[in-house]
Amino acid sequence: MRTYEQVARFLESLGASFGIAALRISIGIIFLWFGVPKLFPGTSPAEALAAETVERLTFGIVEGTVASVLTGALEAAIGLLLVSGRAISLTVMILLGHMAGTFTPLFIFPKETWEAFCVGTLEGQYILKNLVIVAAALVIAGHTRKRGRPAPGPAATAAEPAATAAAPGADRLEGRRP
Repeated sequence: MRTYEQVARFLESLGASFGIAALRISIGIIFLWFGVPKLFPGTSPAEALAAETVERLTFGIVEGTVASVLTGALEAAIGLLLVSGRAISLTVMILLGHMAGTFTPLFIFPKETWEAFCVGTLEGQYILKNLVIVAAALVIAGHTRKRGRPAPGPAATAAEPAATAAAPGADRLEGRRP
């Protein structure tokens, strides 16, 4: 049992130290992995579905290859921003908006995404895996600011120096008892 506890503590420490960064970078890599092929017509297995979805959502204004390339460019940009760690709050907002669009084929193309009730086609399963990406994006967004620090705002007064101004409950987040 001692080995189990040591391994568990090591994994907890590793997760606390690098978990959010690993999650952010891995989701970024996934976005690059799925987005970059759409930049080159004929290379993405999701190209046709992406193009049809964008075409339907834009009422035919953006269609075909242009729709797929724009989708790929957006996904690649999200991926690069996540990997770089820049503009995370904005990136997560864009990512969540994009994810809303990726779920639409489940409703607008049911024959292509469902074999039967609750039985997705390969395309449907491809889309449903995005639930994990949405959850990961929310976790990343929730850890964008360092915990225990006050939100940016007016400068602390002389009676309350910035070094001692902490968010309510910060002592619990840092493992101290009140």
